[in-house]
Amino acid sequence: MFRALGARLTLDHKGVSGVALFEAAAQRMWDWAMDGLKTASELASVSDGLKTASNLFEEGEFSGNGLAVSALRCDNDDRSLCRVTVQRPDEWDPSILWLTTVDAVRTGDVVDIGVSVEQDLRHLRVPPSPLAPPLVALLHDFVTAGATAGTQPLHATAEALVGSEQIDAFVQSCLLDPGRRLPIVLYSALKEEDGVYPINAGNPGLTARELCGLAHVFVMPRVEDSHRLTKRLGMLSVYDGAVRIYWPRFRLTDPPPRHPLHLRQRLNTASGPAIIRRVVEAGARSYRPPDGTATLLATRWREHEEEHIAAITADPDPSRQASLLRDELLRVIDAKVALEHEMETLRHQLTRSTERTDDLDSQLTGVRTMPGSATELSGKPALREAVEADLGEAAPGA
Repeated sequence: MFRALGARLTLDHKGVSGVALFEAAAQRMWDWAMDGLKTASELASVSDGLKTASNLFEEGEFSGNGLAVSALRCDNDDRSLCRVTVQRPDEWDPSILWLTTVDAVRTGDVVDIGVSVEQDLRHLRVPPSPLAPPLVALLHDFVTAGATAGTQPLHATAEALVGSEQIDAFVQSCLLDPGRRLPIVLYSALKEEDGVYPINAGNPGLTARELCGLAHVFVMPRVEDSHRLTKRLGMLSVYDGAVRIYWPRFRLTDPPPRHPLHLRQRLNTASGPAIIRRVVEAGARSYRPPDGTATLLATRWREHEEEHIAAITADPDPSRQASLLRDELLRVIDAKVALEHEMETLRHQLTRSTERTDDLDSQLTGVRTMPGSATELSGKPALREAVEADLGEAAPGA
């Protein structure tokens, strides 16, 4: 399994209590998961959007129509967790298995949503898009309910930048915002005609729909606005039908290659899907579950184990009780050993990834460390001292 998609959203309560918003989000997650198990007549009666929870959420494991659904819930003091996991084969290639996990974590009045899509490839091939229509609809419902990512609001449509005021606000409030967590995909119009974009770049509206909750999509329909943006950003601007991706933590001193520019002259029929895939893959690599997910899952697991141990100790046969407890202890030891091995593997991968990231960052920024005293750039110490001594002896005679 490897992660193919990752999205983190925060629901804005807007005067609604966090508990009510959490219950509505849990209900929508449940409806999304159970849609694949419903018949056509049942599916036709389902309405979209976040609504008041109707207490239909049920813990357990369910299966049908080739899908496997798992749901659990945990409440602990002022925090709550709702996790729904859907496992399904790909519609076009049964050798591909999709595992989608949606987490809703409430801390006080704040509700964080995490969406992770993993896939299991049985053979090497170009992986398909993880953007299944039901999942896109789920993200749209969260965005429509006022979801944000970091400090930026989310939109399901491409936002237009028209006029100097909007260009300045875009640069200061969005592009340079240190709290922005998602990339920006900016489309520029052709210089021959305002409001027209290259066909090979893809439709900005469809791109915004596909990347809902994964990126901020903007369009510049007027050529003069691209000139204004160029005055602000210089080589980091976008113009004449080009498309640019601005990654988070953007700075005006960034080297241009850090933020990919897809020029109009180099666009082809594969450019539009490639831009979407690049953004999706970047989000999958940087995804982290909502804060508190691991703690609440551990609490839920502990409660489940306590119930299991209580059922074992209630057995009236002492010998059978001792045998069950011994088996349970051995199972826990095996799980601990496997977990320690997995943690060591992840630690090693993290170290290698950190080293690789540092190398790439140095290459992009052009920053190099100072050469040591014994490198071929600075010369060997003995040779340098000999040259200095010769220069010192030659100085009085000069």
